[in-house]
Order: sequence, then C-alpha cells, then structure tokens
Amino acid sequence: MTEENEIIDSPGFIRQRRNIILASLVLAFAQGTHLTIHELNFFGANKASIDSPVSTVPYLWVLWVYFLWRYCQALWALGRNPTKTRYHIVKKIYLERFAAKRGRASHENIIKIWMPHDREEPTEQGAKVVLVANLAEQTGTGGPSQKNIEVDLSHSDLLRIRARSILHLIVISDEFSEYYVPFVIAVIPLLVLIWQICQR
Repeated sequence: MTEENEIIDSPGFIRQRRNIILASLVLAFAQGTHLTIHELNFFGANKASIDSPVSTVPYLWVLWVYFLWRYCQALWALGRNPTKTRYHIVKKIYLERFAAKRGRASHENIIKIWMPHDREEPTEQGAKVVLVANLAEQTGTGGPSQKNIEVDLSHSDLLRIRARSILHLIVISDEFSEYYVPFVIAVIPLLVLIWQICQR
C-alpha cells in the first residue's frame, strides 16, 4: 500500500464518505416514499405514540447537509494531489508510450527510450514530443550513444491520448470512485426534490 492509499483509506475519510452516501440514499428513499414517524420506541420497552404523523424528510435534510459538510472537510484534509495533477501524470504515461512506439518504428538499434519532459510541446499540427534514446552504437568510451528523437503528434493523436487518460482516471484508478462518486450520490436527493417540485 502506497502512502497516498494510506491517506485515502484513513478511517476518518472512509467514515465520512460512508455517512454522506447513506444519508443521501436514506433521504432519497424518504422523499420517494413520504416516510413519516407514527410512533417512538425507547429501547424496546417504552413506546410513545404521535397524534399527527411527522415527516422525516426535513430532519434528514439537516443530516444530509451536515454529512456533506463533514465529507468536504475530510476530503480537504487528505492533502492529496489535485485531479488535474493526477491527470497529467497519467497522460504522460500514455504520451510517452505512444511516442516511444513511433520513435522505435522510425529508428533502429534503440536499446532504451524515454520522455524526459512532463508535457508535450504544442505545434500547429498538434504537438511535438522530444524523446531521449540509448542506441546500440558504441561511443568512444565504450558506452551506448544517446540521441534526441522528435516525434510529431496530430490533433487526433492528442485527443486519443487525452481520452485514454480520462478513462484511466474514471475506470482504473481510484480518482473517480474515491472522491467524486459520493458527490454524485449526494446529488440524488436534489434531483428527487426538483422532480417533485415539477410534478406539483
């Protein structure tokens, strides 16, 4: 487990994420079923009847706001890399892999090839990537020679790389499921509320 995962999997963050998910689902259920309280039960022994049924929705809205606030605090306290930073890290992996494949196809005797820069250089046709390659040819000292290789990428190439990077963040990494799914679920009660208002 990496240090970043240890922060993500901290008990406090997991608890607040679970709370906002449960509060949102319970609130949405109460909105859809018009859940009310008819009777209070204290420890299974004493019961108190309520003359007029009380709607649980207003109280659940209070809990929903509180748990959403607490989840935002827990998320802020993680001190994680912003999503944009993680996107550029993932994009460099795909960009380097894509450019290296083209570089190997156009040059022979390449032992190792890598991308020393974090990002591509924009051009009118798309972008340019500078790679450093270790060649099999020997230098005067007996070591492998190095050569800079420029690889041109079209706009469609960049679009494909960006799409794969975004898909990686959503499906493969924990970026979407850990941070954004709770917000998506938290929106459900708001959508139910809007739908109910429109039905009136």
